[in-house]
Amino acid sequence: MKDNTSVTHRYHTFVLLMLSGGFMGAYSYFLKGGVFANAETANLLILALNIAEGNLNGALSVLVPISTFFIGSFLSQMFISKLKEKWPPVLVLSETILLLFLSFLPESTPFVIFHVTIALISSMQFNSFKEARGVAMSTLFCTAHLRGCGASLYTAIAENDKKALKKSGYHAGLIGTFVLGGILCSFIGERLGTHTIAFSILPLSIVLFEMYREHKK
Repeated sequence: MKDNTSVTHRYHTFVLLMLSGGFMGAYSYFLKGGVFANAETANLLILALNIAEGNLNGALSVLVPISTFFIGSFLSQMFISKLKEKWPPVLVLSETILLLFLSFLPESTPFVIFHVTIALISSMQFNSFKEARGVAMSTLFCTAHLRGCGASLYTAIAENDKKALKKSGYHAGLIGTFVLGGILCSFIGERLGTHTIAFSILPLSIVLFEMYREHKK
């Protein structure tokens, strides 16, 4: 049966964005200085450890993506309130352009350029895509999906609740997709280095194409 839900709220949209998110996270950590540019909880812990050890340079290296993520959340909320339904395609197009820009940069480019760009993209995406099939979802982080998967699975077993089982499956699917993005980045990164980030554009391009088709209709 045809899904008449807006592209912004379709489950496979979240799968594609999660694949790109896992790819970006692995990219910033493995290839760009051990920083989780799209996962600020880990960066806050790294910040705390660096402060405790008196490592000012290490603290500043993660403070940049943390601050950028905060700014991106602020800006995305402003764009959501002003552009409303026009905002998601503008966001995905902007992400695609920025990631394409990163893919052309030389290996010698300072890591901070990549950290700032990925953190900005991630925060805006996280604040703009929140729900699919009536289930709260994330396109970047797995902690909430691990919780949702486990809690929903218990409800499914204890109450013979088929809806809860589906919900658990949704969360599990996104976790697996995120991991797959990281695995792909690891394999491709060994061969292409900095230019590897171009592959995170592919899932975004599919989402953007579907948004364009929806707009034309």
